[in-house]
Amino acid sequence: METPTITNTGDSIRIELDESLYPKDAIYGASYIFIDRCYVHLDRPSASRISVTLKPKPGLDPKLEDLAGEFENELLGQAWRRLITEENRQLIQQVSTLALTGSAGAPGLDELMDADIGDDTAFEDPLGIAMSWEEKYKKKGPEKDPEAKPGDAK
Repeated sequence: METPTITNTGDSIRIELDESLYPKDAIYGASYIFIDRCYVHLDRPSASRISVTLKPKPGLDPKLEDLAGEFENELLGQAWRRLITEENRQLIQQVSTLALTGSAGAPGLDELMDADIGDDTAFEDPLGIAMSWEEKYKKKGPEKDPEAKPGDAK
C-alpha cells in the first residue's frame, strides 16, 4: 500500500490515492463534501489508484496544502463511517424494519373483523354506539298510514 501523493500545480492540488487503502465510495463521499467550494475532478491514473484534483472556486482563496489536509481528514471520516455501517448492517436493517412496520399503523377494520377473537360478545352493542350516522340521524317524516289513499286527509 502506498501513501497518498500530493501534487501542487499552482492553482489546484492533486491527491492520488491507493484504492486498496481508501474505498471508492469513501473517496466519492469526501469529494462530494468539497463541491461547494472547489471544482472536483476524479481520474484513474492506473488500475488501483484514483486521483482527486481540487481547484478552489473563484472568490475563495484557501491554501492548497490546507485543502489537501482537509480532504484527507474527510476521507478518513468517510472510510470510518463506511466501516461502522458495514459492521452494523444487520442491526440497522432490523431497526429500519421495525420502524417501517410500525408506520403502517394499526390494523384496519377488515383485519379486526377477520381476527379470530373467539367470543362474539366483544361485538355486542347494547348502547347503540356502533349505529351509523345516517341511521341515527335520518330525517323522520310524518308517519303514513299504509291504508290511506293519496289525497286523503288525516
